[in-house]
Amino acid sequence: MTTTIQSPDLMLAQTLRAKLPVDTVTALLAYPNIAADLALVLDQPPLGADYVPREIELLYDDVTVFHWRDGRIHAQCADVDIDYTPTLVEWLIDGDTAYFSVQGLEVINRIKVMPLMELEGLDPLKEEPCKP
Repeated sequence: MTTTIQSPDLMLAQTLRAKLPVDTVTALLAYPNIAADLALVLDQPPLGADYVPREIELLYDDVTVFHWRDGRIHAQCADVDIDYTPTLVEWLIDGDTAYFSVQGLEVINRIKVMPLMELEGLDPLKEEPCKP
């Protein structure tokens, strides 16, 4: 009997290829620690249409650019250059990854249905500078 032992990197790549397009896997494997973390949550179901989050955090390249909790903005960085394209985009909803993309390629999207948002509530973002 022959036993084949696979490296963790090969096992991770195979796991991801079973669930994602090849080009997405290739881009994601450039970040092996992130890829391993995301492999654990790829099968989580989408958030329900009636789900109301208490906390939303948006990260560009692993840096928080927006943080909202319990109806209040706690951090925002509105001075991101308009032509800036982050390599990694992550939405954390109530502490869990709800959306993730790498190089513009979607890895996870658990936000299938977004509730309507009162756009007037976003007006302060237009005027306030980046704040902690």
